Amino acid sequence: MVIYIKIKNKNMKKIVLNFASLLLFLISSSLFAQQPDYTHYMYNMNILNPAYAGFEGPEIISFGTLYRNQWGNGPNFPKTLTANINAAINDNNGIGLSFTKDKYGAVKQNGIVADYSYTINLGKNNLAFGLKAGIELFKAKSNTLISQTNYPVFAQDINDTNIIIGAGALYYNDHYYIALSSPNLLQKKYLSGLQNEITNEIYVYMSGGYIVDLSKDFKLKPNILVYNDANQNIQTHLTLQTIYSDTFEFGMSYRVQNAISAMFGLKLFDSLRLGYAYDIHLSDTGIYSSVTQEFLLNYNWKLNKKVMLSPRYF
Repeated sequence: MVIYIKIKNKNMKKIVLNFASLLLFLISSSLFAQQPDYTHYMYNMNILNPAYAGFEGPEIISFGTLYRNQWGNGPNFPKTLTANINAAINDNNGIGLSFTKDKYGAVKQNGIVADYSYTINLGKNNLAFGLKAGIELFKAKSNTLISQTNYPVFAQDINDTNIIIGAGALYYNDHYYIALSSPNLLQKKYLSGLQNEITNEIYVYMSGGYIVDLSKDFKLKPNILVYNDANQNIQTHLTLQTIYSDTFEFGMSYRVQNAISAMFGLKLFDSLRLGYAYDIHLSDTGIYSSVTQEFLLNYNWKLNKKVMLSPRYF
């Protein structure tokens, strides 16, 4: 049920609009201190874990992009865009470059990060370590929030720069993987004009996945992602996908007490992967509250046409 309230008094209307703008800023600032959620995290791990740089092997350059439109098409709703490129220099060394762009109302957050990985072959298994380094830019337009106020936070535009230093590890073979990473090991205070200071928390991600061969054409792929949020609460993201003929993927995902998602994927020409996710967010009572759409595109460019691409499940 939606209730519409018509405010006739102009002064009251201005107060309500100013209060809503202030509330939006506080919420967006709080969200800024958090890492974005990705439903397709298993195909976007370069953003979270630098050990994935060069994962596809030598003579292959991997491109990836993801767009996430959260809660709808409103101009103040969160929107996230990521893009990355990575390649293996040889059997052991990999490099990568990634870009992220987040927008929520008047708040914008952009980052560019370089990745390096080193892989150790352990027979049938591989162990990779990675480091990432870059910068993150934060900007908030004060005149977009409230036009007339004496509150010190809105007296001028906010611009800040954050140095990013991250690390990660990955243990994998053809049927399973285990990963541990922290995209940014540096904690920094962004705003001190508020009563409660807002800081960029240190996030730690643990993930794993396994491939179950059901038949010649069908495979089952369970995945799990566990991480801490801005309040240092543990969040769990469970995913179960079915793969048909290494071409079609469909499945469900559940972020515990947060959202449920339907996922669809298509792999073309052994090098192009398309993905789509439709998230339904849940309120505290477990009732539907809003929706989010996510689009994924990954492409592997073979420098040597004789190179055979192995099916990638993670």
